[in-house]
Amino acid sequence: FGDTAHVPYGTKSPTQIKQLARDCAERLKEKKLDALIVACNTASSLALDVFRNVMGETPVFGVVQPGVDAVMKEYVHKTPIIIFATRATVKSGIYKKLLEKQFQKKPTSPSLLHWDESPSIFEQACPLLVPMIEEGWLDHPILHQTLKEYALPYAQSPPGIALLACTHYPWISSAFQNALPGWKIIQSSEAILDSIKDFCVHNGLLKSKSPSMPSRTEWIFTDPDALPLFAKKLILGNEGNIP
Repeated sequence: FGDTAHVPYGTKSPTQIKQLARDCAERLKEKKLDALIVACNTASSLALDVFRNVMGETPVFGVVQPGVDAVMKEYVHKTPIIIFATRATVKSGIYKKLLEKQFQKKPTSPSLLHWDESPSIFEQACPLLVPMIEEGWLDHPILHQTLKEYALPYAQSPPGIALLACTHYPWISSAFQNALPGWKIIQSSEAILDSIKDFCVHNGLLKSKSPSMPSRTEWIFTDPDALPLFAKKLILGNEGNIP
């Protein structure tokens, strides 16, 4: 489900984001889902409770906690952490809050000889990236220069972990890697997969594929005419029209 009529969410107020989330959830509730993934970091940061309230007993997964868990798996002593996200996600402060909560816990592994109660955690808003990605400027010089400016305060520090906390950013992960050489780049969109797989296994939702019963994907957009180029390529490849 793509709310193409109202993107980007990252520049909107918390009140607007929660109302849009409620509208999306009301439409999705009609689908009788086994589970719902809120793939937008902004909506996960500010409106996950809205989705859960509307969806009732339907399990709802956000991408924030899996992203935090992925960072913790890669963390080593004294390495800095950067959260690249939309302005709304950064203002929510949820990633820094959850990471600091993790670091306040006592380490459970004997291999962790040192632990940081107050590691260096930075949050960097990147409001110009989503419009360029939606424009299809995935390898454009302007995108690279803009990203270089966002990464400039951190590029000269010792390499650490950079979490791409926006579902758009994986499309330009190589550009992030170029802007932050030596850094470990983590994508929250990949981190959610383990959580969903575990849920499906435990609830018997992994069905074997049959040649006579091919899997089906349904794409829903609030404004199909506003579908960005990169999304069209994702759905149809380089050919075809959106029905």
